[in-house]
Amino acid sequence: MLVGITGGMGAGKSALAQMLAEFGALRVDADEVAREVAAIPAVIEHLQAAFGRDLLGPDGRLDRRKLGRRALRSDEASQRLEAIMRPPLAAAIERRLAQAVEEADSGVVVFDAPLIYEWGNEGNFDLMVVVDAEEERCMSRVQQRSGLPVCEIRQRMARQMDLKEKKARADLVIDNNEDLAALAAQAKALWAELVGAEQGGGSYDK
Repeated sequence: MLVGITGGMGAGKSALAQMLAEFGALRVDADEVAREVAAIPAVIEHLQAAFGRDLLGPDGRLDRRKLGRRALRSDEASQRLEAIMRPPLAAAIERRLAQAVEEADSGVVVFDAPLIYEWGNEGNFDLMVVVDAEEERCMSRVQQRSGLPVCEIRQRMARQMDLKEKKARADLVIDNNEDLAALAAQAKALWAELVGAEQGGGSYDK
């Protein structure tokens, strides 16, 4: 069973995915795959040509924060970044998911990604889960983990699909406005349903 987990920045999708992984799911993290793709020499060359030769830090690695800021300057810049990253990233994700489906002992693979709906890929999943939280709570979480200024966080959030639309299209919405214990309780209940569905033939009762 392939489960897509998405939501806005700071909503807690990665926290939910990690909890399900601890229960026994095999987790594929889109951000991790993106970091690997962004380390491919040919991709780095394209990014430097489009966004500046100074994108590499002293350690020789891509400065993803600098790249993100430059891509946020305009719609044209954002589209340029997507044109460079999306083809190799989509191919890498497809390979990783196919491998995960073969290797998952539990039969459950969770894909933790922010742009499943934006890319029109929701039809590839047996179940789509959207993690929801109030905007100010999300802002606070992103600030705490990244140190980004509020204006930049809002810019990044604005480039994602409206959360109301994601929730309307989801098979399941997880509320993450409380603490980790409350999220863990929902993760446990979801895991029980996923395992039951997998054992019953792989069809989740939506």
